[in-house]
Amino acid sequence: MFYWLIRLKRVAYLSALILLATYLLSTPLFQTKSVFKALAKDNSFSVLSFNTQLSYYSGFQKSEVQKHQSDIRKFIEGQNVDIVCLQEARKGLLEDSKYIYSSQHAYNQIWTTFPILFSQEIETGIASTNKSAYADLLINRDTIRIYNLHLESLHLANEDYTLLKENGEIEESDKLTEKTQNIFKKIEQATSKRVQQVAAIKASIDDCPYPSLICGDFNDVPQSYAYQQLSESKKDAFLESGKGYGATYQQLIFPFRIDYLLIPDNWRAFNFKVLKEKLSDHQAIRCEVEIND
Repeated sequence: MFYWLIRLKRVAYLSALILLATYLLSTPLFQTKSVFKALAKDNSFSVLSFNTQLSYYSGFQKSEVQKHQSDIRKFIEGQNVDIVCLQEARKGLLEDSKYIYSSQHAYNQIWTTFPILFSQEIETGIASTNKSAYADLLINRDTIRIYNLHLESLHLANEDYTLLKENGEIEESDKLTEKTQNIFKKIEQATSKRVQQVAAIKASIDDCPYPSLICGDFNDVPQSYAYQQLSESKKDAFLESGKGYGATYQQLIFPFRIDYLLIPDNWRAFNFKVLKEKLSDHQAIRCEVEIND
């Protein structure tokens, strides 16, 4: 569909119609009713997931990055959650805060007020700057595994975004064909890597002796292979208690929901929110989770 939109061809409408039909017949895109509840602390906890874009959202100058990182820290601390899962986070983002326990594997970080018994990066066997990891937390006498995922990015350059967002007349040219083919190649490569990453993550989940919660940046939509595989035997917190489209990434032509929080089938999710603050190319999500044995 993007290809035909770039070429300004009417066949884009047919592609859009097919995509819309498959969206409506698969995972819901829109929630009309959110679920709120005040939860007792002895059987619940709150969690926030956020891709912080290495604090580069406001610019790449050192002073801008430092100020923006401070703004991100204040924002996270203001949410007052029990568990913070960060992707693309600078080292020690929440040092000397109330989150005295942490699991830090490069840019993948889990910060929490609960003791961490063990943590480990998930080895996927492919070269990638995107890291996924897990941490085993002791939560009210129960051991719970938290998976913090960052699946392969498209690695689009500024000129790729410009091309995808182009609204004016685009001339047919060899250069345009080369640019669009380059975008498709990046999509194909990223998709292939995500399939391998999902296989390694699924193997870890299947071997996990504890109840597990999955959150993070999947870099893929709910209709994707990655989401469908990782959501098996899980409930999507947004579908359980969110409202609206739940979009967390709005840098392309359409807003996309690519950040998720998945919980065991016998748990319950309440008060799911996509937070409005514009501190990254992603928006943070947060939710309260009720544990059921």
